[in-house]
Amino acid sequence: MKHLIPTLLLTLFISCSKDTPPDTSENNCNKILEALDYNPSGNPTYQTTATLTYDSEGKLKTVIARGLNKSEYIYYNDSIVLKAKDINGVDIGQVYYLNNQHRITRTKFANEEYKYDANGYLISYKQPYGNNGQIFGYTQYFLTWQNGNLTSVFTNDPNVSRKKITFQYYNLPNQNLLGYNSPFYDGSILYDRNSFFLLDGLYFGKQSKDLLKSSNLNDINQSGDIIYQSDSNGRIIDLAGFYKFKYQCP
Repeated sequence: MKHLIPTLLLTLFISCSKDTPPDTSENNCNKILEALDYNPSGNPTYQTTATLTYDSEGKLKTVIARGLNKSEYIYYNDSIVLKAKDINGVDIGQVYYLNNQHRITRTKFANEEYKYDANGYLISYKQPYGNNGQIFGYTQYFLTWQNGNLTSVFTNDPNVSRKKITFQYYNLPNQNLLGYNSPFYDGSILYDRNSFFLLDGLYFGKQSKDLLKSSNLNDINQSGDIIYQSDSNGRIIDLAGFYKFKYQCP
């Protein structure tokens, strides 16, 4: 999957008709039903990258993508079981283990040690590294928050080139687009789609309250401002020209 927040300089265009985001609570028809990504050589130009369904409680149930790529989420009090295959049908299933606040602390294959503060924000985690499914070690990352927004992700590991990533925000309420516009993804906290789809359920803690604007790598390379376009109901339907979203209700 290509990187979701482009590093090209982009001209800002936001068309929001409301100061508050639309209600996306349980059983609400404003939940995203389909995500499409830009494919300039395809016909049509935008092609479905994920079709989603939800259970009776409004939790994400299934994600169906191209090829044999399909994911199913099963929720328990202390864990989330992911049954999934990639585009070639290879099993990529996972188990996420939850604490008493129903936040993810580790996974079946690695002890990432996701840690949260008293306010429910993720403040540190260990990212595994290795080869061919074998974990050789972990890189420790730390997160800083200010006024309800994630402002930086950093590590002191001398072997890591991306030691610090900082984030800027618009003065607009955030809309969680299944994680596609999350600093958690752009900051490499979560690096697979099946995980960042869970951001909307707060399983990785509270998310930034404002809409992500740009990111800055090692205080040197800053991305262009992210372009969002919204419909007449204030729902974001286009992310930087790379992704479009369709909702359960018109």
